[in-house]
Amino acid sequence: MKRTLTALGTAAVLAAGLLTAGTTTASAAMPTCTGANTYVDAVGYTVEMPTDYENGSNFCVMGRGASGRGVEALQWTMHFCYGQINLAKDGQFGPATEAALKKVQASEGLVADGVYGPNTRDRIKHKWEIWDQGIYRCLRMSQAPAPIRD
Repeated sequence: MKRTLTALGTAAVLAAGLLTAGTTTASAAMPTCTGANTYVDAVGYTVEMPTDYENGSNFCVMGRGASGRGVEALQWTMHFCYGQINLAKDGQFGPATEAALKKVQASEGLVADGVYGPNTRDRIKHKWEIWDQGIYRCLRMSQAPAPIRD
């Protein structure tokens, strides 16, 4: 009995290690959001979406230490759509941006890890605006009137 429990415990530890290693490898393979693209929906609202500058894909991740237009776009979204009014919009992903993102993730039912990636991108509301009119709205990408183009 004691041997069986020990074997089960060892198997559980190994399985947990494999699951963690798989997750780490998957995020390590995803490019970092180093820029932002502007997307336009069917009725003329635009959104700045964090992207991988090199290939323009919005399938990217960013966390503490990241910087640039993608971080700034996220900061403005959290300011307008989630009331993070005191958050600097400086394009620097520091402790304040990480804490704000954790609050936003928790409010949307996500794991609050403070890392922006495809799951967060799809679940949070982004700031869509008509630039020359000062009109904005907060929608998920899936809620914006299609077709969406960049």
